[in-house]
Amino acid sequence: MSSQLTIENLTLFRGDKCLFKNTSFTITQGDLLLITGPNGSGKTTMLRSIAGLVEPETGIISWNHKSISVDRQTYHENISWISHKHGFKGGLSIIENLEFEAHLYNYSFNRIDDALERLSLSLNKNIPFKCLSAGQKRRASLARLILNKNVLWLLDEPTSNLDAHAQDIFKEILNEHIINKGLCVLATHHPEAFEDSTSIIELS
Repeated sequence: MSSQLTIENLTLFRGDKCLFKNTSFTITQGDLLLITGPNGSGKTTMLRSIAGLVEPETGIISWNHKSISVDRQTYHENISWISHKHGFKGGLSIIENLEFEAHLYNYSFNRIDDALERLSLSLNKNIPFKCLSAGQKRRASLARLILNKNVLWLLDEPTSNLDAHAQDIFKEILNEHIINKGLCVLATHHPEAFEDSTSIIELS
């Protein structure tokens, strides 16, 4: 069955400010949707709404033609969520964090070293996460995208703190996901960096 994410008439306020109103779109396998706009425009909030982490004022979020409110667990099992917060334990090394998550999410242990090598983290894999640079922390977070097989990626500024080489690696990983019939909704300040996007939503 072809995977499909459908958003219908999504509206959300922050206090008295309407961040977005009656937003609707559908993406299917092989689609990359960009969410753009200045800081404070609601990019992260829209992603959190799509992930089912924030309840909108109005709107329906459907996964494979079924509202996520009906079966939220199945929906979440298909999502990879990368946000500004890395979600790793600072006292553990990269390898220890990923091995811990492998138990939780059924990652393949055999692929962890390959993922770290691809992201140029092999020499840093035993260093406590809290001692890494911002760019190394971001690359470690992105390793999850290589390790899991989730079809829907929700990514919030995934290239932040990455140098040009690491950004190129990320784009390769993203392109492979799209080519392999994955779906992605990506919030970014730099839509021009993703020339192969299917569509763009611009928040003001």
